[in-house]
Amino acid sequence: MAKSKKIIPYKKRRDLNMGIVIFLIIFLYIFVNVIRGYTKRQIRYYEVVEGSMSHDKTHTGLILRDESVQTAHSTGYINTYMRDGKRASVGGRVYSLDATGDLKKLIEASAGKDDSISDANIGELKKKLSNFTSNYSDSNFEYVYSTKYLLDNAASDYSNVVNVENIDNISNENGLNLDVVTSPASGEISYAIDDIADKKEGDLTKADFDAGKHPISYIKNEQLVETGAKIYRVVNSETWSIYFEFDKGEEELYAEKKALTVKFKSNGLEITGDYSVVDTKDGYRLGKLTFDKYMIQFIASRYADFDIESSSVSGLKIPSKSVLEKDFFVIPVEFISKGGDGVGDGFYKSVEKDGSATTVFVPANIIKVTDTNCYISTENTDIAAGDKLIKPDSNETCEVSNKEKLLGVYNINKGYTVFKTVDILGSNKEFYIIDKGTKYGLKVYDHILLDPEGFKEGDFIYQ
Repeated sequence: MAKSKKIIPYKKRRDLNMGIVIFLIIFLYIFVNVIRGYTKRQIRYYEVVEGSMSHDKTHTGLILRDESVQTAHSTGYINTYMRDGKRASVGGRVYSLDATGDLKKLIEASAGKDDSISDANIGELKKKLSNFTSNYSDSNFEYVYSTKYLLDNAASDYSNVVNVENIDNISNENGLNLDVVTSPASGEISYAIDDIADKKEGDLTKADFDAGKHPISYIKNEQLVETGAKIYRVVNSETWSIYFEFDKGEEELYAEKKALTVKFKSNGLEITGDYSVVDTKDGYRLGKLTFDKYMIQFIASRYADFDIESSSVSGLKIPSKSVLEKDFFVIPVEFISKGGDGVGDGFYKSVEKDGSATTVFVPANIIKVTDTNCYISTENTDIAAGDKLIKPDSNETCEVSNKEKLLGVYNINKGYTVFKTVDILGSNKEFYIIDKGTKYGLKVYDHILLDPEGFKEGDFIYQ
């Protein structure tokens, strides 16, 4: 019998390669963890330590004075009779207007006769330039223009050509009819004009502190001015105030202060002023420093850079970026009730049950206690807005409604976020020094969230 030549291939059995399976499992595990690492919220914390600091707070303040703005009642070329910062009496000549412009030509023609400046006057100009060089900053370029104006003004005053006597002589000799303007009140004169001079402290807004939006214009000799143009200001009092915006936590830092010592960068002047806090009409809160001398040094300025000098403070040191602000219910301190059998402090609350009111004790996480008030979280599940609390051993009640904002940090010692209030004693750009004796506050070696944004009370940190 002939052999069959048909060949049937044998199907090999494929064995599972355990090495590949293990590799795929490991790869998948690594991949999943890498993805989770990128998407998981990063937890960074800071360990609270003791520290101290002495740092001056720098501000750009806005100056307000008792001043009135005077306008031109005719058109003409102006020639001033008084230098910026000089005091005018009632009826004293401030400037004149020449409708034809002839006075300007005559002054230019006589400029070469005797226009020298004395060595003493040159020394004064050099002193002004030296002061400018020492205090110039790129962040305050407006200082360049104000200094140029003051130098021009001083040079004109020191010159023998443009002064009251020469203007009178020239106008009389040539039969010029000048419109001479006198001061309506006694006070210091300034020809530096802006759009804030008529504002009162209650009218100030955040936009007023942007110096770039409120440039100063300077009236100069022989300049053509139109009817109704602002020409000069009369400052009626030596008392003046400078207003400044608070940095985060700074208002609390000065809460007990009645006076602050400041050092002005433009001239190195160091003075102490009465300190207060003002609220504007739109709810804008500002620091205010009031002085009763040295007004003349700043008469041509609307803004001034200064440092608030502070003494060295010590306490707990925490990063400024870890501090946040939250709303809390405010409850009179006498409503706190002591818990028993290991139960913490809390409150007696009136609860409606079966149509009648009953009183129950509710433990509460009290965040802060002062002489008059205590503060509890608005996220409390047992006490909410509208609840009625009962004063211990009394029928007096208090409805939960009032709120206040407090500064604090998230403590994470227990693995979840717990808000702790902070009382700031000092600060710089990176750190705060806080009171280490605050009840319910932080202690040395506590762990706090470095970046609290996106977290809320009770969030678990490690899960």
